Order: sequence, then C-alpha cells, then structure tokens
Amino acid sequence: MRARLWLLATLTLIAAAVLAGTIALSASSSIAPREHTVESLFQDDQYLIYAPTATVRRTLATLASLGVQRVRVTILWSAVAPAPRSRVRPPRFDAANPADYRAAWAPYDRVLELARARGIGVDFDLTAPGPLWAMQRRSPDPGSANHYVPSAREFARFVLAVGRRYSGSYVPLHGGRATGAPIPRVGFWSLWNEPNQPGWLAPQWGTVRGARVIESAALYRRYVDGAVGALYASGHRGDTILIGELAPEGGAVGPRYNWPVAPMQFLRALYCVDQSYRPLAGGRAKDLGCPAAGGPNAFVASHPALFEITGFSDHPYSFFLAPGTAMPDPDFVPLSELSRLEHGLDGVFAVYGVRRRLPLYLTEYGYETDPPNPYRGVSPAAQAAYLAQAQYMAWLDPRVRALSQFLLYDSPPDRAYPRGSFRYWSTFQTGLLYANGARKPAFSSYRLPLFASDPVFAAGHPITIWGMLRPAPRDGARRARIEWRGAAGAYRTVATVTAGASSGVFEAQISLPGTGAVRAAWSSPGAIVYSRPVSVQLAR
Repeated sequence: MRARLWLLATLTLIAAAVLAGTIALSASSSIAPREHTVESLFQDDQYLIYAPTATVRRTLATLASLGVQRVRVTILWSAVAPAPRSRVRPPRFDAANPADYRAAWAPYDRVLELARARGIGVDFDLTAPGPLWAMQRRSPDPGSANHYVPSAREFARFVLAVGRRYSGSYVPLHGGRATGAPIPRVGFWSLWNEPNQPGWLAPQWGTVRGARVIESAALYRRYVDGAVGALYASGHRGDTILIGELAPEGGAVGPRYNWPVAPMQFLRALYCVDQSYRPLAGGRAKDLGCPAAGGPNAFVASHPALFEITGFSDHPYSFFLAPGTAMPDPDFVPLSELSRLEHGLDGVFAVYGVRRRLPLYLTEYGYETDPPNPYRGVSPAAQAAYLAQAQYMAWLDPRVRALSQFLLYDSPPDRAYPRGSFRYWSTFQTGLLYANGARKPAFSSYRLPLFASDPVFAAGHPITIWGMLRPAPRDGARRARIEWRGAAGAYRTVATVTAGASSGVFEAQISLPGTGAVRAAWSSPGAIVYSRPVSVQLAR
C-alpha cells in the first residue's frame, strides 16, 4: 500500500530521466542451481485485514496455493489508537498497554491465526498515519495532518503496545479479566512504510539556516531508535526487524516541504554521511540532528538500532519499465540498481567501523496493467513476463532475502473522481487477478516463474531455462517437466528438472528443436500446474 500523490507527480520525471537498457543476464552451464532462498512475501491488506473472515480465509487459501510463505500486513497507528481525529490526547490512556487501545486488534489477531494455520508467516509493518494528538506540529495542509512530525515518544509507546500484544505471552482481557490462551507470537517486523514519501511522513524537507535539509530522514532516525528499543523491551530482541521500506525514487532538492526524497539521498541523511560517505560534522551534522563531534563512535553509540537491525528494505518498482532497465539517476533504487543501495549500506557501515553487510528485503513490488488502467501500466502479458524476470533477478543477488508481490486483486477505482478520469484510476492495478476475480497471465507466472536468459539460440546450442516451483513442498515432489511446442502441434517433454530443496529453484541448459515456446509443468497433488509459455527463437 502506498500513497498516490507522489506517484502522480513523479512518473513523468522518471520517464524523462530513464535511459533505455537492460541488464546482461549470463547463462550457467550447470543444471544444479545454487541454493539461494528468496522468501515469497505477499501483501493485500484489503483482502487480509479489511474484509469479512470468509474472504480472508479464501484469500489465504489462494496465497497458499501460490506458494506464498509470508504476508506483509500494515498496522496503521491511527487504526488502533483511540480518538485518532482529536488533537487532545485521551485522558488516562496508557499508550504502552495493549488493553488501553480501541477494540481494533481483531483483524490482526485473525490474520495471524488464519495464516499460521496454513503455514504462512506474518510481517507486521508498523506505520503512520497516526492519531492527530500524537503530531508535534500542525501541518500546512489537511492531507498531511495525521503524519506531520509525529512524536517519536508516542510512536515508540505504540510499538511497545503492539510488541507486548504479540509477544507470545499476552492474554487479552475480557470483562477486565485475562481469559483464554495467549495470542500467537510475531517475530517479523517492518518499521514505517516509505518514510521518503510525503504520503507517509511529512515534512520531507525543511530549511535550517537558509539551506534545505532532509527533515524526514532526521525524523525517521528517531522513530527507528524508539521503535527498535520498544520491540526489544517487549521481548522481540532477535526477531527479524527491518528498516527503510523506501520507495525507489524521488526528486532533487525539494522546492516544497512535501517533495519526495530519493532513496540514496535519504539513506545518507539517515546515517549522517555526505555523498562521499564521510560522517557529517559541525553545523551540517547539527542541521540533520547528528552528533556534531565525537567522530564515528559517537554516532553508533547514539543510534545503535541503525546498526543492529536485521536488514534494509526497499520497494524497487520500475513502474512501466522492464525490471532490468537501467535508471541513470544515481539516487534511484529500482530492482536493476540494487547494487547502489548495497554499496551505500556497505560504505555507511565501513565508515562507522561496523563489520556487517546488511541483507535486502524487497517488501513491495509489482506492475500495474492496462487493462484495466487506461492511463498507466503494461500489458497483462508483459506483467507476467516482468514478474518472472524480477524473481530471477532477485534470486541472482545473494543479498536479497525476500521479494514481495503487492496485491492479489486489482484495487477498485477511486469513485470520488469522474468515471474514467486519470484520478479515477489513481489506485493500484498490480493484482494477479482483476477486481472481479478473473485471472491475469501473471497468476500462472507468479505461481511458477519461468525465464529464459537468452531466448534466441543458435542451432546445436542449448538454451538456459530458469524457473521456480513456488508452491512445491520442500520435502515433497520437486521435479518438473520442461515442455516445448513449435508453431503448431502439442507440447512435448524435452527435459526433466529438479528444484532445490529450500529455494524451489531449478536452472538447466536444454536443447530445443527450434522456434516455438517452452513451459514448465509440475504435478501438484490432484492437478498439473503450468507456467506461462516463454517464446524461444532459433537464430537464422
């Protein structure tokens, strides 16, 4: 889930800035792929949180059939806090006590229980918007009122309440008494959604001594400090804790307070380094809330959470571009440019003397389609192909630990605007299913991604085929057939492959008779599951 205002303003910027190009994909001569496991994350809050129980059950059943291993669920601070529209903090409210919150925990308890029953883990993303009484300054516009300089102290107490409720030992109160079994434990957390975008945190930019500074990074640093400490205090030290959750693009120096910040700019400001990855000092440090003296040790001592977290998360969208397309702006981080984020993190940790190489978690990703969106998106066939390529690229990068698909169903249009208008279609159409439940080609592509690194081959030379049996049990049947068909006729088997035990991935060099299409076929219990067909061509 992401705010849309920044997207409407930046799509044109991206299109103008991008240089066409694709990454070079190298074939492997081995038929035994390395065992690099990329966890399959998925998010669709509308059908997992804001829906009747029967719908949540059906959604989780579908996700289980696709091989999803974990769902990312947004817990909006304002959704559970009392009096969220009031400027006055509720009297006698203990923000660290789960029992003092509104009776709004039920959807999160429910998805946790139902997901666990299907062997699916949960990532709770704790984020703004928050209650108005927790804002430290008044927003210049109503749209930012519930996320304009939230109190770090109040956010930490909210996280403490969530951490206590999902510690594995908390028994909810009924009639003032603790009854029943403890609520299951959660051990996977994300902190704040897209803090480099004004729809989630404002202001993005501020002015100090006449110069523009990235105020959102300074604010987010305080939220990370407080939230990680709150998770530790509630029994979650050792859990998976992610920070970042950054959108992949942004502008240059913001002319307005709500101008989005590019992810690499945000990263450097968050960790108080300049463009050469040297620690800020003096006035420049003070402007961003960084230690002005004391050297690297002072910063690490002041903000240990920034160096203790499990991993850094990115939302590496390319929007209407193929996942391998290069982006020339050095501060953008789409999927094709993850090395920028990796090198940046390595530079930060090295300058502060911390010997770690943080893994990356790609916690939101997808492609909008046309149809149904007539203004923005790729064809359904391109969506299917791009998702398979994205999965391959994530698997190639040894630092990537997870890749998430955003939305199972297309979001419905925004009916507050004229039917068919641009803003009418300003919601997300990244689903594997249309809003009416009909399948897009991407449904099959997500379930069994198949990718040919070079689909044009010379006579007598094998072609490298990569695939993933996402729903295959890791202790069961992991063998699949590779089938080929020419311009006419039926598919026939040309090879049999075995997927890795932990990754579900196979990679093989296969000789093909000629131009046509290949697909993978996997026999699941009670049915045969097919990948999307991939076109291959014999070079002339």
